Amino acid sequence: MGNDQKKPNQSNQGQYHPDIVVVSENKTQPNADNESFNKLKFVPLFYPILKSSIDMKDDNLYLMQPDRLVKLADVFKNHLSICAFNVTEDQEALSTEIKHLDFVIDLLMQNFIEKQKKYAKYCEQMKAVNDLNVSVKKIRRNMDEILPMIKSINEFLPEEDRLEEFSFE
Repeated sequence: MGNDQKKPNQSNQGQYHPDIVVVSENKTQPNADNESFNKLKFVPLFYPILKSSIDMKDDNLYLMQPDRLVKLADVFKNHLSICAFNVTEDQEALSTEIKHLDFVIDLLMQNFIEKQKKYAKYCEQMKAVNDLNVSVKKIRRNMDEILPMIKSINEFLPEEDRLEEFSFE
């Protein structure tokens, strides 16, 4: 079972970790027709800013020229000042819009309060009308009860002393 495994020889020792046993070598080559693979070949190599994060001996890659750094900082400062100016303008526009909306809302609230007061007056008037309606209905029932009695009393009176017959219609 372990006889078919091979250990890397001394020439391959730099490529493999000494504790890893390779069972079979990778014999497939990447497809040259693969478009994504071809695009990856043209991606430039980027190095980290902190050279201690990788083990490289070439320090020329990390030399930065001060005039270019100053130019970069100036461009960045200009960009930030433009962004700050745009943000300030947007904040002023929002503030103006909020003030306008507050004014409109105050007007609407005043209008609603006036309508509510009118509605309260109408409700009081309707209550008075309903009370009068109840009183008129009560008077009507009383009159409907009294009219037959008046009619019967009127019949007992002599002809010249009788009253005219009363009706609500």
